[in-house]
Amino acid sequence: MPNSLKKKLLSLPISGKLILVGSFIATVSVFLPWYRDIDKFNTGDLFLGITGPLYLAGLIVLLASIFTFGLMFLKVLGKPSPKIPLKEEHFHLLSSGFSLFMLVFAASVYFHNKFGINLVDKSMGIGMIIAFIGAGLVLLGSIMGVKKVAVSLEEEGQLDPLIDLANERKKGTIEDSSAEIDRAEVKAAVQESIDEFTSDGVSTNDVNLNGQERPRQ
Repeated sequence: MPNSLKKKLLSLPISGKLILVGSFIATVSVFLPWYRDIDKFNTGDLFLGITGPLYLAGLIVLLASIFTFGLMFLKVLGKPSPKIPLKEEHFHLLSSGFSLFMLVFAASVYFHNKFGINLVDKSMGIGMIIAFIGAGLVLLGSIMGVKKVAVSLEEEGQLDPLIDLANERKKGTIEDSSAEIDRAEVKAAVQESIDEFTSDGVSTNDVNLNGQERPRQ
């Protein structure tokens, strides 16, 4: 079982590997320090991604990462995935984008000059840094996956001609043949009419002034 799982993981495309690894990193990151609230009197606390005033941002990142990782892992195991209203690639793209938005939101609040006025030093914790890296990897893999669906790079492309020259030539030959047949029929009909007229008709030179037919010599 471990060998088969390893083969399945290695058989994943680069986009799938990035999504799987990135979502795993983002999931672990919320249990690491994101920021600290310590003032000049050395009082305060160190907060993880799912603790502290900005716990909601970390919780959303955790949920999005777990769901993304779960979908990819089910795909690796070959098991059916739960139904979602979006395509899987688009869901990963939306999930990673939302996670990055929440990370930027948490960082902007923490580094705002009105947040923790008595803080001596504001620095981003290792957990938040890893969360940015994980969400970024998921976003990159999602973009690669969407592009791969739009234009497959693994299969040899085949462009069908806009106009089938063989059929067009054949069609043109048939139309030309039909036109020649029609012209031949018209010509034959005209010739037949002329022959009938010359054989049965009476020329004005063969009629005398009294309206009687002049005998032919």
